[in-house]
Amino acid sequence: MTTSWGSELWDQFEPIKKHTDKGIEFLQKFCNFSRERQTIENEYAGKIKQLVKKYQPSKKDEEAYNRFTCTKAFVGLLKELNSVALQHETISENIVTTVTKEALMLGVELKAERKGIIKEGEKEEKKLQDSIDTLNRVKKHYEQAHKAFEQAKAAFNRADNDPNQTKAAVERLKSIMNTKNQLREDSKNDYILQLQKTNTAQKEHYFTNMPAVFQKMQDMDEKRTRSLGEFYKKFSISQNDVNPILVKCLEAMVQEAEQIKPSTDSVMVTDKYKSGYVPPGDITFEDLDVEPGHHPKPVDTDSISSELEIPVTPSNGSSGGTISGKTKKTKRKIGLFSKKDEPKEDFSHLQPTQQKKKLQEKIDELNAKIDKEQKEREGLLKMRDVYMKNSSLGDPTSVDGQLQQIGKRMDDYRLELQKYQSFMDKAEGKPVSTSGKSQTLPKEQVNSPSQNASTPPPPDFTIPAPPPIDGLSTSSTQSLPNASSPANSTFDDSRHSIGQLRPESTFDEDFGDEVVLCTCIALYSFDATEGSSLSLQADDTYDVMEYDSGDGWTRVRKGSEEGYVPTSYIQIDN
Repeated sequence: MTTSWGSELWDQFEPIKKHTDKGIEFLQKFCNFSRERQTIENEYAGKIKQLVKKYQPSKKDEEAYNRFTCTKAFVGLLKELNSVALQHETISENIVTTVTKEALMLGVELKAERKGIIKEGEKEEKKLQDSIDTLNRVKKHYEQAHKAFEQAKAAFNRADNDPNQTKAAVERLKSIMNTKNQLREDSKNDYILQLQKTNTAQKEHYFTNMPAVFQKMQDMDEKRTRSLGEFYKKFSISQNDVNPILVKCLEAMVQEAEQIKPSTDSVMVTDKYKSGYVPPGDITFEDLDVEPGHHPKPVDTDSISSELEIPVTPSNGSSGGTISGKTKKTKRKIGLFSKKDEPKEDFSHLQPTQQKKKLQEKIDELNAKIDKEQKEREGLLKMRDVYMKNSSLGDPTSVDGQLQQIGKRMDDYRLELQKYQSFMDKAEGKPVSTSGKSQTLPKEQVNSPSQNASTPPPPDFTIPAPPPIDGLSTSSTQSLPNASSPANSTFDDSRHSIGQLRPESTFDEDFGDEVVLCTCIALYSFDATEGSSLSLQADDTYDVMEYDSGDGWTRVRKGSEEGYVPTSYIQIDN
C-alpha cells in the first residue's frame, strides 16, 4: 500500500510541517530512552561488580576457600557473576554505539533536512502568493479603469443629448471618454496577461513544485520511521547477542553448585584438624586408704581448664615411650584460655599430623627450588659451551658469575633440605643423624669451571661432610632421570648420620662391583680429609658410581680408588 502526500495532501502544508516536527521530537524521546537504558545497564554492572568484590576472598583467605568444595564453588559462582556484569557492560556499550549515537546523529540530520524542505515549501508558497497578489492589483486597476471609462461615457452621453451643451464641450467629453476607454483596454490586457501568468504559476505550484516538496517531506518521515524500526531491532540484538554468554555463565554457576561434595569437605576437615593423638585412657583410681599420709589432688572432671597427664602415642604406630620403657607423658592444658604455642622452625608447635604435613610442603618447595636452579645451571652451561665453540657469539666467562650464584643458592637449598628432612625423620620416629665435620668449598668458584683448575679454591664456604660407608644401599646407585641433575633426587634414607665413618680397610668391601653411571671431569683439585672421601686432581676424568642425592657429594672412582667428592668440584659428562 502506497500513497503520495503531493497528490493526497496538496493543501495540507502546515499540518505536514507540524507532523514532521512531532516525528523528530519522538526520535529525540527515543534517544533519551536509549540513554537511560544504557545508564541502567552500567549501574547494574557496577553494583554486581561491587557485590563480587565485597564477597571475594582476600589473599589470606584464598587457601581456605580453595580447600573446601562449598567455598571453592562459591568463588566460582562469584567469578561467573563477574562475567555476567561484564556482559551487561557489553550490552551498554552496544546500545551506545549502535543505537544512541546513530539516533542522535539521525535527529540532527533530519532537523537540518526538514529545515531545508520547509524553507523550499515556504518559498513556493510565497511565489504563488506574490503572483496572486499581482493579479489582484492588476484586476483592481482594470476595475478602476473600467469604472472611469463608464463614468466618462455617461458624461459624454448626457452632454451629447443636452441641446444646451456647446459642441466644444461635447468634443472634450468625447476625448476624455476615448482616453478612459484606452486606459480600460490597457488595464484589461494587463489583467488578462497577469491572469494567465497566475494560472500557470498556480498550476505549477499545486501539480509540480509543492508535490516535490511534499515528496521530500514524505521521504524524510519514512526515513525516520524506518530508522526507528532498525534502532528497535539493534536495541534488542544488543542484548540478544550476549544472551548465549549469559546462559553459559548461569550454566557454569549450576556446574559449580554440582561440584559441592559434602563427603569431600568432611575429609578436608579431617585432614586439616587431625592431631595424630590417640584418645586418653581411663583415669586411674587413686585409693586414699592405701597411703594414709598421701593426699593427691582430686581430679575435677567437670572443669574445662583442668590439667591432665595423657599418654601420647604417635599416629604412625611408633613407640612414644622413654628409654626406660615407661610411657612418655605430655601435659596438655585443656581449656578455652590455654595459650597457643609460638611457631617453631620444625613446626613442632603443631599437632603431629599437621607438623608432618607442613614439613612435607616445605620439602617439596625446596626440591622445586633446587630443580629450578639446576635447570637454569644446565642452560647456562650449554650457553657457555656454545660460546666456547664460537667466541663470536659471546664470552664464555660472562656466565661464570651467574654459575657461582646458582651454585651457592643450590648449596644453601640442599643444606636447608637436609635440615627439614631430619625434622621429618624425627617427626616420623626414624633415627635422627648427627652432624659431623664439614669440608670447605670455594665461595667464589662454586660451579665455576672457568677458574684456574690448578689453583685450589679458598676454604671459606662450608659444605656437609661426605656420606659414611656404613649401611650403604645398593639401590642408591640407581640412575636418576637426569644424570646431571642432583637436585631432582631426594635424600637417601639408607645413609647413616654424617661423620659416622668406618675404617678404610672396609671401603672396597662396601661398594663391591657396581655399574659405572657416567664420567666426570674434575674442575678443581681436592684433598680428601675423611675416610670416605677421595682426592681430586684438576682436569682428571673419573667414573661416577653414585649421583648426588641432595647432600652435596658424589661418589666417583679412579682406578682402584673410590670415594665421595664435592659435587661442585666436578662436571658431569652427559
